[in-house]
Amino acid sequence: MTEFDDLESRLREFRPRRPAMIPDERLQRLRGPIWVAVAAGIAAVMFIAAWFHRPPSETVAPTLGTLTTIALEHPDDLDAALTAISRTSLPDVTQPGGALQMLSKL
Repeated sequence: MTEFDDLESRLREFRPRRPAMIPDERLQRLRGPIWVAVAAGIAAVMFIAAWFHRPPSETVAPTLGTLTTIALEHPDDLDAALTAISRTSLPDVTQPGGALQMLSKL
């Protein structure tokens, strides 16, 4: 039994610790350039996305003054102006799931 007691006392002295990393010099040399390449790739993608991004066209909000001016100076163009304004400011009634579909069920 003394053999087991001796083994048990030796096992109690054991303290687990994390093993050291296996040194790989190739990986250590590539670590910096890899992150630089990744950062450059992300920057290039962001630059290309910003380059191709088109700002939305600005729509002029219709006012009573602008509509009055169109009606007085160019009465033939009033209908076209009202049609263009209605396309951007009114909901699309033909779209399924649109704003007016909920109202039609009430």
